[in-house]
Amino acid sequence: MRSFLLAAIGIVLASPTAIADGLSLAGSLWECTRASDRSRFVITFYPGRGVGGGELENGEVSPYIFDASRMKPGEWPGKWEQTGQRFTWTFPDQSIRIEGSLSGPGQANARLTGTETSSGEHSAITCVALSKLPKIGDGLVIPKNGRFIDLDQDDGELKVPAGISLQEPGRR
Repeated sequence: MRSFLLAAIGIVLASPTAIADGLSLAGSLWECTRASDRSRFVITFYPGRGVGGGELENGEVSPYIFDASRMKPGEWPGKWEQTGQRFTWTFPDQSIRIEGSLSGPGQANARLTGTETSSGEHSAITCVALSKLPKIGDGLVIPKNGRFIDLDQDDGELKVPAGISLQEPGRR
Protein backbone atom coordinates (compact mmCIF):
# COMPACT_ATOMS: atom_id res chain seq x y z
CA MET A 1 0.00 0.00 0.00
CA ARG A 2 2.80 2.40 0.91
CA SER A 3 4.56 1.83 -2.42
CA PHE A 4 1.36 2.53 -4.31
CA LEU A 5 0.77 5.80 -2.43
CA LEU A 6 4.35 6.96 -2.92
CA ALA A 7 4.19 6.14 -6.63
CA ALA A 8 0.92 8.06 -7.01
CA ILE A 9 2.36 11.09 -5.21
CA GLY A 10 5.52 10.97 -7.31
CA ILE A 11 3.64 10.79 -10.59
CA VAL A 12 1.53 13.81 -9.70
CA LEU A 13 4.44 15.91 -8.50
CA ALA A 14 7.14 14.85 -10.96
CA SER A 15 7.99 17.41 -13.60
CA PRO A 16 11.10 17.34 -15.79
CA THR A 17 11.98 20.95 -15.15
CA ALA A 18 9.69 21.46 -12.14
CA ILE A 19 8.14 24.43 -13.92
CA ALA A 20 5.38 23.47 -16.30
CA ASP A 21 5.43 26.36 -18.77
CA GLY A 22 8.63 28.23 -17.96
CA LEU A 23 6.91 30.84 -15.78
CA SER A 24 4.03 29.21 -13.91
CA LEU A 25 4.69 27.54 -10.59
CA ALA A 26 1.67 25.24 -11.13
CA GLY A 27 2.62 21.60 -10.64
CA SER A 28 6.09 22.36 -9.27
CA LEU A 29 7.86 20.87 -6.25
CA TRP A 30 10.69 22.61 -4.35
CA GLU A 31 13.22 21.85 -1.60
CA CYS A 32 13.81 24.91 0.57
CA THR A 33 16.42 25.84 3.18
CA ARG A 34 15.85 28.34 5.99
CA ALA A 35 18.72 30.79 6.53
CA SER A 36 17.91 31.07 10.25
CA ASP A 37 18.73 27.47 11.22
CA ARG A 38 19.59 25.70 7.92
CA SER A 39 16.54 23.42 8.34
CA ARG A 40 14.99 22.12 5.14
CA PHE A 41 11.44 21.65 3.94
CA VAL A 42 9.50 20.82 0.78
CA ILE A 43 6.72 22.89 -0.80
CA THR A 44 4.52 22.26 -3.80
CA PHE A 45 2.29 24.47 -5.92
CA TYR A 46 -0.65 22.37 -7.11
CA PRO A 47 -2.49 23.23 -10.33
CA GLY A 48 -5.73 24.85 -9.17
CA ARG A 49 -3.86 27.01 -6.63
CA GLY A 50 -3.65 24.50 -3.73
CA VAL A 51 -0.45 24.09 -1.72
CA GLY A 52 1.35 21.31 0.09
CA GLY A 53 4.58 20.71 1.91
CA GLY A 54 6.46 19.15 4.78
CA GLU A 55 9.61 19.28 6.87
CA LEU A 56 12.65 17.44 5.48
CA GLU A 57 15.15 15.65 7.69
CA ASN A 58 17.57 12.80 6.95
CA GLY A 59 16.22 12.52 3.39
CA GLU A 60 12.64 11.93 4.56
CA VAL A 61 9.73 14.35 4.46
CA SER A 62 7.16 14.75 7.27
CA PRO A 63 4.12 16.25 5.51
CA TYR A 64 2.22 19.27 6.84
CA ILE A 65 -1.32 18.26 7.71
CA PHE A 66 -4.59 20.14 7.54
CA ASP A 67 -8.15 19.53 8.65
CA ALA A 68 -9.91 18.06 5.63
CA SER A 69 -13.23 17.39 7.36
CA ARG A 70 -14.92 20.38 5.67
CA MET A 71 -13.02 20.31 2.38
CA LYS A 72 -14.56 19.18 -0.89
CA PRO A 73 -12.57 16.75 -3.08
CA GLY A 74 -9.79 18.63 -4.84
CA GLU A 75 -10.11 21.61 -2.48
CA TRP A 76 -7.28 22.85 -0.26
CA PRO A 77 -7.21 25.25 2.69
CA GLY A 78 -3.87 26.71 1.56
CA LYS A 79 -3.44 28.75 -1.60
CA TRP A 80 -0.74 30.20 -3.80
CA GLU A 81 -0.77 33.26 -6.02
CA GLN A 82 1.70 34.31 -8.69
CA THR A 83 2.14 37.63 -10.48
CA GLY A 84 4.99 37.48 -12.97
CA GLN A 85 7.95 36.13 -11.04
CA ARG A 86 6.56 37.09 -7.58
CA PHE A 87 4.59 34.54 -5.55
CA THR A 88 2.82 34.00 -2.23
CA TRP A 89 2.39 30.49 -0.75
CA THR A 90 0.06 30.23 2.27
CA PHE A 91 -0.67 27.21 4.49
CA PRO A 92 -3.09 28.54 7.16
CA ASP A 93 -3.50 25.35 9.24
CA GLN A 94 0.24 25.46 10.03
CA SER A 95 0.39 29.30 10.11
CA ILE A 96 3.01 29.36 7.34
CA ARG A 97 3.30 32.07 4.68
CA ILE A 98 6.06 32.40 2.10
CA GLU A 99 6.50 35.46 -0.09
CA GLY A 100 9.21 35.57 -2.71
CA SER A 101 10.27 35.46 -6.31
CA LEU A 102 11.27 33.00 -8.99
CA SER A 103 14.61 33.37 -10.75
CA GLY A 104 15.81 31.48 -13.81
CA PRO A 105 12.32 30.26 -14.83
CA GLY A 106 12.37 27.41 -17.31
CA GLN A 107 16.03 26.62 -16.58
CA ALA A 108 17.46 23.62 -14.77
CA ASN A 109 18.90 25.91 -12.08
CA ALA A 110 15.64 27.79 -11.35
CA ARG A 111 15.37 29.06 -7.77
CA LEU A 112 12.79 30.50 -5.43
CA THR A 113 13.95 33.03 -2.85
CA GLY A 114 11.88 34.81 -0.26
CA THR A 115 10.80 35.07 3.35
CA GLU A 116 8.95 32.47 5.37
CA THR A 117 6.74 33.69 8.20
CA SER A 118 5.70 30.98 10.64
CA SER A 119 4.09 31.66 14.02
CA GLY A 120 5.42 35.23 13.94
CA GLU A 121 9.01 34.20 13.16
CA HIS A 122 10.67 35.29 9.90
CA SER A 123 13.42 33.53 7.97
CA ALA A 124 14.95 34.05 4.56
CA ILE A 125 14.61 30.95 2.39
CA THR A 126 16.16 29.63 -0.80
CA CYS A 127 14.53 26.82 -2.79
CA VAL A 128 15.67 24.58 -5.64
CA ALA A 129 13.37 22.63 -7.96
CA LEU A 130 12.84 18.92 -7.30
CA SER A 131 11.89 16.37 -9.92
CA LYS A 132 10.41 13.91 -7.40
CA LEU A 133 9.15 13.80 -3.86
CA PRO A 134 11.70 12.66 -1.23
CA LYS A 135 10.95 9.51 0.73
CA ILE A 136 8.07 9.77 3.18
CA GLY A 137 9.41 8.68 6.57
CA ASP A 138 8.41 5.59 8.55
CA GLY A 139 5.69 6.03 11.09
CA LEU A 140 3.92 8.82 9.22
CA VAL A 141 0.26 8.52 8.42
CA ILE A 142 -1.27 8.90 4.98
CA PRO A 143 -4.95 9.80 4.69
CA LYS A 144 -7.48 7.44 3.21
CA ASN A 145 -10.92 8.92 2.61
CA GLY A 146 -9.92 12.07 4.50
CA ARG A 147 -8.75 10.21 7.61
CA PHE A 148 -5.32 9.21 8.89
CA ILE A 149 -4.27 5.57 8.78
CA ASP A 150 -1.37 3.76 10.44
CA LEU A 151 1.08 2.53 7.79
CA ASP A 152 2.24 -0.35 10.00
CA GLN A 153 -1.10 -2.10 9.57
CA ASP A 154 -2.34 -3.70 6.36
CA ASP A 155 -5.68 -1.94 6.18
CA GLY A 156 -4.75 0.96 8.42
CA GLU A 157 -6.27 2.31 11.59
CA LEU A 158 -8.42 5.45 11.52
CA LYS A 159 -6.85 8.19 13.63
CA VAL A 160 -8.32 11.68 13.12
CA PRO A 161 -10.25 13.43 10.34
CA ALA A 162 -7.42 15.20 8.55
CA GLY A 163 -5.77 15.39 5.17
CA ILE A 164 -2.16 15.39 4.11
CA SER A 165 -0.55 18.11 2.04
CA LEU A 166 1.54 15.89 -0.20
CA GLN A 167 -1.31 13.91 -1.71
CA GLU A 168 -2.83 14.60 -5.10
CA PRO A 169 -5.93 16.81 -4.82
CA GLY A 170 -9.13 14.85 -5.36
CA ARG A 171 -7.52 11.52 -4.35
CA ARG A 172 -8.60 11.76 -0.70
